[in-house]
Amino acid sequence: MTMTEPRTDPSGRPDTADSQGKAATRQRDNGGRLRRLVSRFWLVLTVLAVVAVSAFVVHRLHNVFGVHSGSFGGGSSGDVIDQFNPKTITLEVWGAPGSTATINYLDENSHPQQALNVPLPWKTQLKSTKPGIPANLMAQGDGSWIACRFVVNNNDGRGDVIKAPNRSPDNETVNAFVYCLDKSA
Repeated sequence: MTMTEPRTDPSGRPDTADSQGKAATRQRDNGGRLRRLVSRFWLVLTVLAVVAVSAFVVHRLHNVFGVHSGSFGGGSSGDVIDQFNPKTITLEVWGAPGSTATINYLDENSHPQQALNVPLPWKTQLKSTKPGIPANLMAQGDGSWIACRFVVNNNDGRGDVIKAPNRSPDNETVNAFVYCLDKSA
């Protein structure tokens, strides 16, 4: 009988069925470990992928709409806001001759104001550089009728604009009431 030497692979290990089986088991164990890790952390991996895609989309949209990385809110910090022309709003109330009225109105900062028992005709002026002022006025007089209006001058060369004129019905028996409202005088 002849003896043969066992064959060895280049690493110097003997080529036996046992060593081949262990190598296959190691490969299966590595694949199984990877599957277990993915099955355990799939939610975290999905969230990270969604965040990465979202960040890329936002970055691209910033470039499309002209927002540059050095600015916050789309403008540079050196931009100066132009002042609006000063606006003058005149609140006017008038009524039957010799009558008085209690008038409630909003000032240029939208704070309520009250004028008690003032003789008619009555007027006051509000000045502001805001683009719009909510003008609201309510008046109750002791005469048979009462009226109100807003006169707005934007100081832009176009002159006065009359807004929200209103008048109570004629010949109310007592304490006529009127209101004027303009949401952006």
